[in-house]
Amino acid sequence: MRAKILSILLLAVFSPVGQVLACPFCYGAKDGKSTEHMAIAIWFLFGAVLSVIGGIGAFSFHLWRHGRMPAEPHQELAEEDLSKYE
Repeated sequence: MRAKILSILLLAVFSPVGQVLACPFCYGAKDGKSTEHMAIAIWFLFGAVLSVIGGIGAFSFHLWRHGRMPAEPHQELAEEDLSKYE
């Protein structure tokens, strides 16, 4: 029984029937509609990833730039003795 199942499995894996059932993109068609759509999807996802990375970079630059600026006088911490309030 095992030999029969193993032979059927090996026949299914190594036979050219699998290539017939494959989609044009998996089969390697260069001019199929699936190939064109897959290329568009790859470029779209590439742009989405780069926009997220660009946003992180822009926010990091914003934090770096504003971290180097001196604080306004009304934003500085007061150096007064707080013991009189206790």
